[in-house]
Amino acid sequence: MLTIHLENEGRSARVGLSAPMAASPTAPLEQVTSAGKLNRVQVLNGQNPRPAVTAPSLLEGDPELDLQTAGRLLRDATAVYLDTSADQPVIATEFKEVEVVYTPDGREKERRPRVFRTANVDTTAPLKIVRRMPAKECLTRFVFRGMQQLVHTDGLTFDFLHGLAKSLQDGQSMALLGAGPKGAGPLVLRDGGTPFRAFLYGEAEGSGEQARYRLLLLLSDQELKRPAAPAPES
Repeated sequence: MLTIHLENEGRSARVGLSAPMAASPTAPLEQVTSAGKLNRVQVLNGQNPRPAVTAPSLLEGDPELDLQTAGRLLRDATAVYLDTSADQPVIATEFKEVEVVYTPDGREKERRPRVFRTANVDTTAPLKIVRRMPAKECLTRFVFRGMQQLVHTDGLTFDFLHGLAKSLQDGQSMALLGAGPKGAGPLVLRDGGTPFRAFLYGEAEGSGEQARYRLLLLLSDQELKRPAAPAPES
């Protein structure tokens, strides 16, 4: 379980972050045949990645198949990049990873070197609430790629999270979080991960021993924008 350092109204706490629990947990499925239980393994499919296919070769044989490797088990596999411009696929040893930015209408805007980012959700500088926005606006304006649930670790963090969830529910709002000393940066949950805009959505009910809450962290890397209206025809 991940840990995040969160600040709200002058108080800060380190709380847990985990995947939301399923509403109705299901039992794991198992496939069984008369010969026993089936297990999933990784094997080579025997497909030739660069076959020299011609009509005569297809009539005489199966150039698209590599029967010598078909069915071999994959062990300790490592992902590599291949140079497709070569006559035969070779491993590319010199390459650069780039990020491609697109405009709202799908056109390429720019290319920039991919930056390796370190996790910033559990540092000495706690995550800050940048501003609160109406929940309806957030849910219709941003595309959410993931969701995590904030969980307490003791009585103090329970009160901290319950109070935050109740304030969001009472205001029908969601809180935009920011990382860094000034709270101006996006959130990166893991080293080498994707930067996200993060929003808190909260629900709370009851009081005392009957108090309950749900505080969700919604992750977005895309904002919905309308393309510019076409110029009127003269």
